[in-house]
Amino acid sequence: MAAMDHMIIYIPRPLTRLSNLHLLCAFIALSSQFGTTMDPVTAFGLASSVVQLLTFAGSLVSKTREIQRSSHGTLIANDELVAIGRTLESQNRQIASQLGGFGSSSEIGRQIIQLCESAREVSRELINAVDGLKGRNPSGKWDSFRQALKSVLKEQEISNILERLERYRQQIDSLLLTNIQERLQKFTETSDNKNASIEHNFNRIMGSLQQGNQWQAELVATARRSLQDDAIIEVVHKDFSSSLSIGVQYERDEYYKRRLLQSLKFPELKERYEGISVAHQRTFEWIFNEDELQGACGSDTFSTWLMSNNPLYWITGKPGSGKSTLAKYISTDRRLNRNLKVWRGDKPVHIGRFFFWNSGSALQMSKIVLMRSLLYQTLSDCPDMVSRTFADRWEYQEVFGYSDRDWSWSELSNGLFSVVSDESKMFFFLIDGLDECGGDSRDLVNVLLKMVSNRKNVKLCVSSRPWLVFEDAFRSRPSLQMQDLSFEDIRRFSSDRLRENFVFLQLQELNEGQANFLIQQVTQKASGVFLWVVLVVKSLLEGLRDGDTIEDLQARLIQIPEDLGELFKKMLQELQPEYLEQASRILQTVRASYLPWSELSMQTSSLRKSAKKAEDGDTTFITVDGPSPLSLLTLSFIEDSSGAIIRASSGPMVEEEQNFRAEQTRRRLQSRCKGLLEVPNYKNDGPNARVQFLHRTVKDFLDENRGRYFLTSTSRGFDPHVALCSSFLLHTNAIHPHEEDGMSMGLFSDVLVQFLMQCHWLEKAHNSQYVPYLAEMDRFTRAILSDTHTPTHQDSEPPLPHWTKRVDPYVGRYCQVSTLLDYAKARFLSQYIQARTNQDLELLTSTRLETHPSCPTEGVPYMVEVERNSVHEVGGEPNLTTTHSSNGEIPTEVGRSTANQLRQASRLKVVGRLISKLCS
Repeated sequence: MAAMDHMIIYIPRPLTRLSNLHLLCAFIALSSQFGTTMDPVTAFGLASSVVQLLTFAGSLVSKTREIQRSSHGTLIANDELVAIGRTLESQNRQIASQLGGFGSSSEIGRQIIQLCESAREVSRELINAVDGLKGRNPSGKWDSFRQALKSVLKEQEISNILERLERYRQQIDSLLLTNIQERLQKFTETSDNKNASIEHNFNRIMGSLQQGNQWQAELVATARRSLQDDAIIEVVHKDFSSSLSIGVQYERDEYYKRRLLQSLKFPELKERYEGISVAHQRTFEWIFNEDELQGACGSDTFSTWLMSNNPLYWITGKPGSGKSTLAKYISTDRRLNRNLKVWRGDKPVHIGRFFFWNSGSALQMSKIVLMRSLLYQTLSDCPDMVSRTFADRWEYQEVFGYSDRDWSWSELSNGLFSVVSDESKMFFFLIDGLDECGGDSRDLVNVLLKMVSNRKNVKLCVSSRPWLVFEDAFRSRPSLQMQDLSFEDIRRFSSDRLRENFVFLQLQELNEGQANFLIQQVTQKASGVFLWVVLVVKSLLEGLRDGDTIEDLQARLIQIPEDLGELFKKMLQELQPEYLEQASRILQTVRASYLPWSELSMQTSSLRKSAKKAEDGDTTFITVDGPSPLSLLTLSFIEDSSGAIIRASSGPMVEEEQNFRAEQTRRRLQSRCKGLLEVPNYKNDGPNARVQFLHRTVKDFLDENRGRYFLTSTSRGFDPHVALCSSFLLHTNAIHPHEEDGMSMGLFSDVLVQFLMQCHWLEKAHNSQYVPYLAEMDRFTRAILSDTHTPTHQDSEPPLPHWTKRVDPYVGRYCQVSTLLDYAKARFLSQYIQARTNQDLELLTSTRLETHPSCPTEGVPYMVEVERNSVHEVGGEPNLTTTHSSNGEIPTEVGRSTANQLRQASRLKVVGRLISKLCS
C-alpha cells in the first residue's frame, strides 16, 4: 500500500481529478500495454468491478451518507452488517478473479494491478471491521455505518480509509484516461494521416463492443472527441465523467434486477408443470368450442369469458377429473392469446401460471410462492418495473449491497398489487389447484378476489375441487364442472388406448358389439374421473396380455371399485405377499419423505414468533423449500437400511453401479407399486430422478385411516423415518461429493436437508433411533468438507462453519454452531443431548462407518482413541474428526488391512449391542 501511495502518475494537461468511473473505458487501452491483448468487454468488466468496490466502500464511510442515513432513520443492525460484509467479499472475489487474466509485462500493467490490490486491501480492512462489529453493540443497532465503525476504529483511522479510497479514485481516473487516449493514438506517429489512424482505432474498438451496450459506446466516443484539436478539455472531461457514472450505475442496476428476479424464481415450478400429463389427442378441444360448451355452461363459455371484462373463471370437478391437465392445455393453446386480444385491445398482456402441488414440497403448497411465481413471470417481461415494485428492498440494497433476506408475504402481495395497478398493461393469471394450497383456503380466496376487485386489466382463471369455500366465493362467476364435459374425452381415451393393443383389435373384429360395449361400460363407470380410467384401462391391458377374453375383461371391470381409494387398495391386494410387503415399505417411505420445515420443532422463541406470523398471513418463516421427493438412488437403499451399519463400509459407488441400482429400483416400483408411484424424469436424471405419486389422490389415500392401516398391517415393525435416516447415510457414502463439483455438492446438500428433517421428526416422536445415524453423518460430512477444502496461500481463510449451516435456515440466522452438540442444543435435539449426557457414547462413536476412504486409519489405536477421548470429554464434542499431522496434511495410513479386519469384527459386536439397546 505504501508503494501505491508514492506511485508517480502522469496527469495529462490541466486534468486534476475526474470520476473514478474513467477506468471503464480506459482499460481498453491496456491491451496495447500488456504482453497479451485483452478484449474491451473484459476490460469493461474488470473496470466496473473496481469502480463499484471503491464507490460502495466510499459511500459507507463518508460523512455525507452518515448524515443522510440519520435523517432517514435507517439503523445498522446485524443483518445490515452481514449484507455489507457479503457485498465487500463478493466484490473482492470478483476483482481477484478478473485480475487473473491480466499480465504485468509493462510498467503501466503493474501499476494498475497494484492499484487494484490496494483497493482490495482497504476493502479487507472494512470486512475485518464488520466482523468485529457483530454482537458488539448490546442494543444491536447504530445510526450509520460510520458510527458503527467508531466502535472498532479510531476517527483518524476511518478518515485515513476514506482518504485512501478517494486518492485511489483520482489515481485510477488519470492513469486510465491517459491510456485510452494512447490506445486511440496507437501507430499514429508513423501514419501520414493521424486522424484517419485514430478513426481506424476507434472503429476497431467500437466493433468489439457488444450490441446494446450504448453507455460503453458513448464512453469510447467521448474519449475520441477529447483528441480533436478544437476539443474543450474541461467540457469533454465532464461529459466523459457523466457518461461513466451513468454506465456503471446502469450495470449495477441491471445486476440488482437480475438478483432480485432470481430470488423470486421458484426452481420447482417447471418440474411441476412438466409433471402434469399432456392432454390425450383430440381431448379438451371443447374448452374453446362455444357450441359444445353452451349446453353445459349456458352463455358463460370459456371463450366468451376470455373476450369479456368479467375478471374470474372457475374450473371445478371431482378429484382426478383432469383439472390440471386442462389448465396446462389452456396455457399452451394458441387460441388463448387470440381470444384475449379482444379483451386487451392494443395493450400488452402478461400471462402467468401457477400449479399448486399438494404432493410436492412445502413451498409448492404455499401462497407465498404463488406470489413469487406470478411476480417472477410478470417482471421478467418488464424488468424496469422491479425497482418501483420493491422500492424498500431496492433502497436497502443500494445502501448495504445485495441481501438474501427472505421474502415476506406482505412484501410480495403488495408488490403484485402494485404491478397489476399499472393500467397500461393487461394481466392474465391461470392458477391451478386452489384446494392444494396449504393453510386456510379462505385467505387465498380473499387475496384472489382482492386482486380482481375494481380492476379491468386483470383476469384470473382458477381451478379447484368443489369445496364449499370455493363454491361460496365463486358461485356467481362463470364456471364449468369437468365431469359434465369429459364423457366423450374419456370414451376417446379408452378406445384409443385399447385399440393400440393388437389382441383387442382381433377381439373387436370377432365381436365388435361386445368390444364397443366394454368401452361404453368403462366410460360410464368412470363418472368423469380421468385418473380412474387410466388405471382401469391399464388393468384391462394386463388382462389382454394374460389372454383374457371379452367376457373376462367385462368380469374384471365389474370387480373394479368406482371409488379411487378402494381401487388403490384392490390394486395392492392383488400383489404377491412378498411384493405387497415391499410395496408397503416403499409407499410408506415415500410418504414419510414429505416433511416441510414448518412441521418441525418450533420450540425456540424466534420460531414461535415466525409461527405466529404465519397464522397472521405472513409466511416469511418458510425460508427453504421442503425436500423434494426421494431420488431413485436414495430409495434403492431402503431394503439395505437394516444392515446399514455393516454395509456402508463398501465406499463410494461408481457411476455404473449407481445407474444399475436406479434401474433396478425403477423396475421394483413398477412391479410392486402398480403405477401408484412414478419417475417422470428418469431418462434425463437417472439415479437422481425424483420419485413422486401418480396423483394427489394416492397421497390422500395414504393419509386416510384405511390407507395407513392397510400399509402398516402388512409391514409391522417398519419405521420409514428410521429407514430414511439409514438410506440418506448410505446415499452420501455412495455419491462421495467433492467441493469443487457444484452438482455433486448440490445433491449432497439436498440429501443432508432431508436427513436432518427426518432426525427432527423422530425427535418430535421421542424416538432416539436417529442418534447413531446423526453422529455418523456428522463424522462423515465433516470428513468430506475437510478433505475437499484446500486453503489458499494468498488469503488465509477462517475454519469452515459446521455443515448444518448449509442446510438448516435457523443456523446462522439466529445462532452460531461449531459442533454437532451446539446444533443439538440450539435445535432441541434432546435425544442426542441425553445420549451425550448419560455418557452413552457407544451409540455415538462405536457405530462409525468406514464411509470415507481417505480418513486416516493409523492402525487399531485410532478407533480406540476416538472412543476414549469421547468418553472423557462429555462436556465437549466427541473427537470424531480425522487426525492430521502437524503440518496440516493427512498422515500416511499404516496397517490398513489388519486394522480394517479388526475394526470390522469390533463393529459387528457393537451392532449387536446397539440393536439390543434400541429395541429394549
